[in-house]
Amino acid sequence: MSPNSVRLRPIVHATPTATGLHVRGWRSSFTLDGGKGLWTIWERLAGPLAEGVPPEQLAVPDNAPPAVARALELLIGQLREHDMLVEVPGEWGEDAPPAEIASWLESVAPSPLEAWRRLRSVTVVVTGDGALAAHAHRALVAAGLAVAPVRPGPGLLVAGGGAAVAAGCAADVGFAVAPGAVAEVEADAAAVARRLAGAPGTPPEVLAALVGSAAAHRLVCAVGGLPDPATEVVDMWSDVPPTGPPHQPVLVARLDPLHAEYHPWLSEVRPREPNGTLLEVLGNRELGPVPTPLPGDLPQLPVKLAAAGDVVGFGTTEHAARLDALLRAARALAPDDVVLGADRVHALGSALRTAVRHLAGTPVTEDEWAADPTARRWWKAVALRFALPASAEVTRLGPGVVRAVVRADGEELSWAVEASPADAVAFAAMAAAGRAQAGVADTVVLCGAAPFAEPDGAAAPWTNRDWHWPYGLRDGEEAFQDDLRALGADVKSVPLGPVLEAAGLVAFAVAEGGR
Repeated sequence: MSPNSVRLRPIVHATPTATGLHVRGWRSSFTLDGGKGLWTIWERLAGPLAEGVPPEQLAVPDNAPPAVARALELLIGQLREHDMLVEVPGEWGEDAPPAEIASWLESVAPSPLEAWRRLRSVTVVVTGDGALAAHAHRALVAAGLAVAPVRPGPGLLVAGGGAAVAAGCAADVGFAVAPGAVAEVEADAAAVARRLAGAPGTPPEVLAALVGSAAAHRLVCAVGGLPDPATEVVDMWSDVPPTGPPHQPVLVARLDPLHAEYHPWLSEVRPREPNGTLLEVLGNRELGPVPTPLPGDLPQLPVKLAAAGDVVGFGTTEHAARLDALLRAARALAPDDVVLGADRVHALGSALRTAVRHLAGTPVTEDEWAADPTARRWWKAVALRFALPASAEVTRLGPGVVRAVVRADGEELSWAVEASPADAVAFAAMAAAGRAQAGVADTVVLCGAAPFAEPDGAAAPWTNRDWHWPYGLRDGEEAFQDDLRALGADVKSVPLGPVLEAAGLVAFAVAEGGR
């Protein structure tokens, strides 16, 4: 018989429901329906599991009635699937952890004994000053680690077992970066401190205690092979375990009221593959390099508007407007003369459109687009709602490629290049209307290459182009880009650096001779 036993993790709790039971764990939960008898079966199963049973005995008894056997099989399967069972040692050995630490490891560690051995095998060094370092040192000692006396130094650095965590605390804000190598975490900490721009002064004791303990917690998890605390956040409504925060999550803590949250950080020294949405990462309210795009007090009819700092974005929905504002603001961080996109399809489509926009072509009559409800709607916004003395020049540049330019009093308000006259006019007219609505002076360009979030009811049988344009237009974007290349459009990829590329942005420039 194995010296180990399988136990229900101490953090797991269950409650009966009218038709079964609900079981909650550390990072997930499940509900089973099948009658009140499920609760009785649970009580008989949970009792032995709380004490621990040999692994080979965790099985459905051969003599169990079929209904009970099915319920037991389902319960055991769900407990395993949701990581609510753990194998614990029969004996921890001479260096056994205190009861509260053992209970914590049994609640969260894949292998409590292995995690404890790793934690006991290292000596952690704390470098810092004041209450921040003192609280980190105290938390590490409380977790059962061997900790050297605090070394003086700026900020806070806790290191051991090949991992390190850096943190900092101002008078009003503190932070703890993701675990990594010493050079990485120190570089990230310095950059995060600059981004947060905390108030000078001695940090309050409560803030220093929160940040120092959080830094210690992240190091303990890294050394012990436990999931980083940033992955513990669960959506309270769905109870679905998250896939993990994008990039290197940084804990940011503030006063009034005291609170702490993990925020994605676009690191310059340890970039990762793009993960997470642009709005969540690039425009993060705490750590994003671009101001968070929000509608604010901007008018929202007929075009949806959003502002990221002083930059205004345009769209048919709030999400589209916020994404457009984010990209326009991010251009200040990109090289000059590049076309920026939310992804490769968007950036490439925008650049190819720019490359062909000055080509000569044949005029398209108004009859070819005026009957389209979407084009007509946006043109009416220009001519009637904003009473602009505007004209639309529509030109066919080649097979399947149409350019629309909106001008007023000789000034170019907007332009668009799309596959059909109706779409080209619709985008150009919407951009011109948005320009007038926002009161901006620059030429506005919008296009069908941008990613558009699926609207509510998009799949309803009664919806059509008039309801959710331009959603779905990007489905034909790659074929349209082939048509643009056939006209001689030539663009080249441009590197954006680790921060913007980690956010998922892509840039192209029009190549010489590409027009």
